[in-house]
Amino acid sequence: MSQQFDFSQILDALQEPFPSHEVEFKPGATNREKTKALALAYVDSRPYIQRLNLVCPDWQDEYQVMMQPDRVVVLCRLTIAGVTRTGDGECLLAGEEGDRAEPNAVTTASAQAFKRACVKFGLGAYLYDLPQVWCDYDAQKRKIINPPQLPEWALPPAERLEKATSRAVEREARLEGRGEMSAEPEPAGEPANLSNPGEFVMPGGKYQGKTLAEIAKTKDGQDYLHWFANLDGKGYQGKGAGEAQRMARAFLAIQAG
Repeated sequence: MSQQFDFSQILDALQEPFPSHEVEFKPGATNREKTKALALAYVDSRPYIQRLNLVCPDWQDEYQVMMQPDRVVVLCRLTIAGVTRTGDGECLLAGEEGDRAEPNAVTTASAQAFKRACVKFGLGAYLYDLPQVWCDYDAQKRKIINPPQLPEWALPPAERLEKATSRAVEREARLEGRGEMSAEPEPAGEPANLSNPGEFVMPGGKYQGKTLAEIAKTKDGQDYLHWFANLDGKGYQGKGAGEAQRMARAFLAIQAG
């Protein structure tokens, strides 16, 4: 077991969604014309292994392979922090027409069993909760066309923060009558980090040189940030004041959830 985490913390870390670029979609059921298919989300085994290695490097897996006349069945026993849970997978040994063998049947069934065992610990479980969406389907390539966008709750925290920050900044730009993001160059000095406005450094005023996150931790920091975000043209008017106010508003919007 990892010395840094107890079991509940391990489960919490395993349950975090995968980065969106690791989520792919394969076709499920199709319509009669074979022009539409249900998009089924899945993630390759490698990100599962990477997450396990990161969260609890001493995990273990064991496999039991059972051959049947028409298919191979695999049972995976996955042990994390001393707790063992199982998952099963299977793969047909012949194609749809029954005239060709599946060369990677054991590998395919093992990967399915492994991921199903991971789900018992919460890893990848959220994929089963994604809405089923009908998408355009290329029957010749057996491929989903224009796969659906992941809902925000199915994104990892960093991507959710980036989206929330982007919305907050765009909203403040609209409130200032711009209609779109400003094309003006950044003011000289510390550049704004739109992925984390808490890292923005105040260019002047009472807390010059401190980040918004540092200001928020001071005794009157929250009151100051709310006051500063609602100055409406009053108060500090030095270089970078407009950008500082937008970032303060974005920071407070993210804190408010």
